[in-house]
Amino acid sequence: MTFSFARGALALAAMLTLASCGGGKATFPINVTVYNVLYPGLVLSTNGQDVAVNPGTDKTQPVNVVFPNQIEYGQAYDVVPKGQVNLVGGTFPKHQTCAVPQEYPYNLPTSGTAGQLAKIQVYYICSINTYQLAGKVTGLRGTGLVLANGSTALTVAVAPVLDATTSAPTGADVALTMSPVAYGATYGVTVLTQPTGQTCTVSGGANGNGTGIMDDAAEAANGVTNLVIACANNPA
Repeated sequence: MTFSFARGALALAAMLTLASCGGGKATFPINVTVYNVLYPGLVLSTNGQDVAVNPGTDKTQPVNVVFPNQIEYGQAYDVVPKGQVNLVGGTFPKHQTCAVPQEYPYNLPTSGTAGQLAKIQVYYICSINTYQLAGKVTGLRGTGLVLANGSTALTVAVAPVLDATTSAPTGADVALTMSPVAYGATYGVTVLTQPTGQTCTVSGGANGNGTGIMDDAAEAANGVTNLVIACANNPA
């Protein structure tokens, strides 16, 4: 999608000439292309009008929409998710958030003035929301504990809390934060490496054994925070 500014300038000049001959201002449609729309709910707004952006039959293809009313030459526009103020809030697709792509030439501004270019074109790309996967580690006194989430293969090393005076492990609870998990993805927290002299077991999550799906319930709670990795000393 490369842009020819010379060609655009000629087209713009032609439109303005025709408009001046007719005694009225040139008008411009506001075109929007949105990538990766997987769920319904996105509503874009500008100049007092709204347009819904829903996924197509082939969700791998971008969705193209045009606002119902054109705007006149010199009129300002700002295409944002309805209700969004200073990049906060807005009507996004369910389970997704949409933003302007960072890659050229799709990183065009969402605001401007009609007539700056021959065509008003705005791009958005939507991504699946991610949510926290967290909990605590109890009774940890040994070193070397490594946890993994089977859905991401990312590992987290957990060290015991040490006494400030003696530097001996206290067994106090340790806050646990795993890598965020996307909506609809499965998670399965396991002990990859047991700590020295101890055995740790995993509980919590949607299924009670550290596994589950980041579903609607987890989304409503802003993630899963009930993981418990309980560590106990091995028999002498």
